[in-house]
Amino acid sequence: MIKRRNESGKCHQHIPRITFHHSVGHASPVDLVRLSHLRKRKLGHSLYDPMRLGFHEIHFVTSGTGAHWVDFERVPLETGDVLYLSPEQVHAFDKESAHEAFLLLFKPSTLRVTNIHQSARWRANTVLHPSPSDFRIISDLLLVQESLDARSIDILSATVAPHLLAGVFAGLADVVSAQLGSVDLTSQRYEKLALEFEALIERQHSSVKNVAWYSSELHTTTRSLARACRRARNASPKEIIDLRVVLEAKRQLATTTKTVEEIGLSLGFTESTNFIKFFRRIVGAPPNALRRARGE
Repeated sequence: MIKRRNESGKCHQHIPRITFHHSVGHASPVDLVRLSHLRKRKLGHSLYDPMRLGFHEIHFVTSGTGAHWVDFERVPLETGDVLYLSPEQVHAFDKESAHEAFLLLFKPSTLRVTNIHQSARWRANTVLHPSPSDFRIISDLLLVQESLDARSIDILSATVAPHLLAGVFAGLADVVSAQLGSVDLTSQRYEKLALEFEALIERQHSSVKNVAWYSSELHTTTRSLARACRRARNASPKEIIDLRVVLEAKRQLATTTKTVEEIGLSLGFTESTNFIKFFRRIVGAPPNALRRARGE
């Protein structure tokens, strides 16, 4: 399970945000790490405590079974599975798992070389199950990436890696279409706008709740944003914001010693009673009940 306390027994004061650093120091915006190697590496944070990503991360499970924690939910994994984690998402490695996996890490800017967010409906927390042959093909591309990272020619890695990433995404797009279904051009546009909307909410840590503000930042109208959210998520922009606010509240309740009032203030509620009512309406229980359920 997720370790939520340090050795002194105190709750973490914040969720650390992990920025992208290539494992061998290359300038490449793409990195590939074996999970077994990462477990042995000395890091400035525990792999088993919640952390917030500053980059994209895809897990390709190459052997064994295990799990990964995504926003405090345990996601089971087995050989051949592919799990995507998006920037700003909170995740943690499972201490009881011993499976092996390739971890493909890349900066958000590298998505320009792919069309995965436009051509498919693969979102964070969705586990893909490629066929064995598709998984082998993608694994071969990852082995090429690993070979490049092992070389001392930095410019080669930085130049070729984004194109290898595009190849991996091309293979994944076919898997997504087969597993989740393909979408037409109109649905692709709605999906793209919904993804951009969700990413912007994450960057604001859910503190902004004004739909018009998000529409302005995304250079669209509130009506267009509402249509995209309804078509892509079957929810209104306000409903999506509310769910993200609750998620951020859960993150803080689980990983900080902040009071309910302090958490409410950080999420834009000037009165703690309003925050408690809001939380109860969405979750069905007050914030402190969630904390007590976690043994805190």
